[in-house]
Amino acid sequence: MKPSTLALALMLASTPAMSVWAADNPAAIIKQSQSARGFLNFHYDNKGEVFVEANRLNQPFLLVTSLPQGVGSNDIGLDRGQLGRTRMVQFERIGPDLILRELNTRYRAGSDYAPEQRAVKEAFADSILWRASLLDGKTPLAPLSALIINDLHGVSDALKASGQGSFSLDKSRSLIIPEYVKSFPNNSDLDVQLTFASAEPGAYVAQVTPDPKAISIRMRFSFIALPEAGYTARNYHPQSGYLSDEYLDYASAIDTPVVKRHLLRHRLQKQTPGAAPSEVVEPIIYYLDPGVPEPIRSALLDGGRWWEEAFNAAGFINGFKMELLPDDADPQDVRYNVVQWVHRASRGWSYGSAIADPRTGEIIKGHVTLGSLRVRQDHLIARGLTAGWEDRDAAAKAAEHLALERIRQLSAHEIGHTLGLDHNFAASSNNNASVMDYPHPMVTLSNGKIDISQPYVPGVGAWDKFAIAYGYGDFGDNEAEGLSTLLAEVQTKGLRYIGESDSRSPDASHAYASLWDNGADPVAELARLQQVRQKALADFNPEALLPGEPQGELADSLVPIYLLSRYQIEAAAKLIGGTDYGYDGVYSWHYVAPELQKQALGTLLVTLDTAELTLSRELVESLLPKQGNYSAGRESFASGLGIVADPLGMAEVLSRHTLKALLAPKRLNRVEQGFQSDSEQLSVNELLDKLMAVTLYQEGKTGLERGVWMRLNAVVIDTLLETFHHEDTSAEVKAVLGAKLAYTIKQLERKASRSSEADAAHFKYLALGVARGLDDAKVRIITKPLPMPPGSPI
Repeated sequence: MKPSTLALALMLASTPAMSVWAADNPAAIIKQSQSARGFLNFHYDNKGEVFVEANRLNQPFLLVTSLPQGVGSNDIGLDRGQLGRTRMVQFERIGPDLILRELNTRYRAGSDYAPEQRAVKEAFADSILWRASLLDGKTPLAPLSALIINDLHGVSDALKASGQGSFSLDKSRSLIIPEYVKSFPNNSDLDVQLTFASAEPGAYVAQVTPDPKAISIRMRFSFIALPEAGYTARNYHPQSGYLSDEYLDYASAIDTPVVKRHLLRHRLQKQTPGAAPSEVVEPIIYYLDPGVPEPIRSALLDGGRWWEEAFNAAGFINGFKMELLPDDADPQDVRYNVVQWVHRASRGWSYGSAIADPRTGEIIKGHVTLGSLRVRQDHLIARGLTAGWEDRDAAAKAAEHLALERIRQLSAHEIGHTLGLDHNFAASSNNNASVMDYPHPMVTLSNGKIDISQPYVPGVGAWDKFAIAYGYGDFGDNEAEGLSTLLAEVQTKGLRYIGESDSRSPDASHAYASLWDNGADPVAELARLQQVRQKALADFNPEALLPGEPQGELADSLVPIYLLSRYQIEAAAKLIGGTDYGYDGVYSWHYVAPELQKQALGTLLVTLDTAELTLSRELVESLLPKQGNYSAGRESFASGLGIVADPLGMAEVLSRHTLKALLAPKRLNRVEQGFQSDSEQLSVNELLDKLMAVTLYQEGKTGLERGVWMRLNAVVIDTLLETFHHEDTSAEVKAVLGAKLAYTIKQLERKASRSSEADAAHFKYLALGVARGLDDAKVRIITKPLPMPPGSPI
């Protein structure tokens, strides 16, 4: 071999070894990489890999995934800004490898005795999320791709749960985004572009994705420092109105609960500690997404700043602020509490989320997601309510006023969650004492005209001020006494708190805790709102449309007006078989008084009056079919007539809403048990007799009401059969329903024998349906019920 050839061969032979050495040499990797130094030190190399310095071994911190880019569908739920689960993790070195272990924070030993702690640790599993070979050197490194090119957020699970098909992560189309490799003093973030693939994607995906077979979104992995020492957890009390974290402490004394619960709240300290008012060391500041347009931006800032009053009242002077996010601030920095403006293909919920220390409940970062289309729903409702106003300029201003007042309340509500507060769905029946309720716009009749000048109560309420004082108050050395005093004051003032689990379910029993309702007396409010609804329907016309909208869109504007009382119907129904109780531990629960239950029944049955359900011929004929490229959507009333408006279908939808609320299985179970313990109470037998008297057993209607009456009767039979066969319906109630339905067959056959030919056919068909339906749970008079258009969130 020639010398030159030998030299070339030696050089080529040595090249692979040099390449491997360079790749495995931490110093060389750092030198050639884009570095981000802070809480963790990251190094992004020219081959698209991110390395982490292994300099925080055996030191717990938090790992949170989030979605800087969402899918854009409310139904799927993967929204921009969505936070994933908070995990407490730590890096550990085991031999030549670095692992990331998720610690089990639910099971603990709250003592300093090592054997007790070891006994708990070894009793329950933890989870290893990632393993990589450690590149040893002066600054040891480990590659992170296996951790972050990974669906730790659960995107595939969310897509499957929402019926969008089986998606899997396509790693060949997923990568790290170098400009989003960032590190701050208290957190370090990595953004990755992930692509999820499916051969058979669902309809919601197709609506929002250019190619529904490939969903590409950004996912963020945030590594967050635990807070510094000095925060003292505050124990949870059911009457406090707070969200809470819980864990099991196996070092608890045998005469104390093993389950421990603490409030979720921010750290807030006074410059001068103690009960006296004081300036704060550092205020709680929330920053608004500058992408919000005016005038919504100013409204959101106004509403968020309502909390200033509550913190000042609790003795924390200038303890809370809300500002626009500065241009030089990075919302990824965990030191910023952010209110984000999020767009979706359809209107949907807003959320108040938080990253909290699982050890103590201390909130590290508040994160609010506000859906941008919700304000348009309020504007739509306002336009429908003011369609009959002669002064169109005044109507336009009133509609904008209502929408902006609602967005102020929404801002305060969602920020309230990120301050630690739970819903208080009793506030609307308690003089609107809290922004943590879901408020319905207050609409009144003034001199025969609809008035929406005061749609919402501005500012935080008395309950909110109590809650901030309870959760954040500084009582010096007398904390237990101070908290007890606050709870006593709440009872003295008559402030009521009923949370989420006792309110949201359609068959929930608490009589004074509902969503989107108004008034201390839900029955009187329903009667009043029905009058408003009738006026709004009488005045409804194409003025409800936006400028330039074709008249084919008018039917969609009618939806929230025709269904204006849908939530007050639910609130009034809760009195039937309803209960009253609190969380203070003082009062026992009891059923609502018989006269109130019977009054509620009477008012609910009025909503089933055919006159209440029937639209005028002029109004129906003004509801032109969708025109041109416009088409019906989820916000539209479904129709059994094709593309034209279906007034009987609308009556079917609303009457079913009332009947399902009235005949909910657990509600009837309570009615029957209440009657068995007190014969003065409403009974299921009496309830059914009154229901059938105003529907099935009425004399036949004429004119426009005749068809509505027939459709209503069909819905009544279907709902009774559904309740009869429902697994939650008690044996006692099934017995009453069965007997009543069997008797109904005879009554319907009798009516058929005495009616005109058309009415006789109606009664015979109903009788046949009842007879078959008693034996077959699948039988219904209406085989394909029309769906109720979405209402929440209004």
